[in-house]
Amino acid sequence: MFLTILGLLFVGPSSGTRKIFREIDTNEDKAISKSELAGWFNFKDIEYLKQNAKEHFTMFDKNRDQMVSWEEYAAIAFGTTHVDTCNDLYKDKKSKDFDKLGAQVQDAIKTAIRRWKAAGGYTMNQEEFTAFTYPELFQHMRNVVVAEAYQMYDKNSDGKVSAEELLESKFGLTSEQMNEFYKGKLDMEKSPNILGLKDRNNNRIFEKKELSFWLMENRRLMRKEEAEKIFRDMDADKNTRISKPEFEENSHMIKYSSIGRFINGRDEL
Repeated sequence: MFLTILGLLFVGPSSGTRKIFREIDTNEDKAISKSELAGWFNFKDIEYLKQNAKEHFTMFDKNRDQMVSWEEYAAIAFGTTHVDTCNDLYKDKKSKDFDKLGAQVQDAIKTAIRRWKAAGGYTMNQEEFTAFTYPELFQHMRNVVVAEAYQMYDKNSDGKVSAEELLESKFGLTSEQMNEFYKGKLDMEKSPNILGLKDRNNNRIFEKKELSFWLMENRRLMRKEEAEKIFRDMDADKNTRISKPEFEENSHMIKYSSIGRFINGRDEL
């Protein structure tokens, strides 16, 4: 089942390369469009995340009942000695041992409980566990993602996330770069983690809706940006289509992309 796809892909125009071309060419017109390549990048990225969550699900499912309970998760994530404390907090009970834990552990437990309750019940199936692990993939987890952002970025606890707190403290933008951001001139190729972030009313405060869009869409936008750059480089004759010969000649660009790293070692195409 498991082969090294890179080995199939990148030693001449192999059957593996042709198979990947056919998968990306969804309309079967013998060429790849920019939207087809971007769509494939996004698809493979999500596929990788779901596979990763599945592997973690198996690891946490100690009794092999195809479900993961909060207790099973807490025992591995926070240690067996803290299971009772985690269970008490999950049930909204006070725990005398909780105050003895470090601030980072306390925050991690509270964040996990908030995510867990939003994703499912005390016991989760595979799909619910995936939502817990990667909440940005699921619309019903949007409020949790935003709440975590406020917890992480609102350093002065004023209930707001300022441009300084996010752009300067988190991403390390200089004053000049922040001005470029507000003028829409910031080089996003050098700052891909900011893709999708906009201060629409220019008040230097990122509202919940603004944070929400960025947090839920940034990963997709980063893959889209990467795919479009590869598309431009692959499209040698600049006719806005990638032919099969162009793809075969430049397949190493997929190999060294983020998606190439994700699918390495799997015969999925």
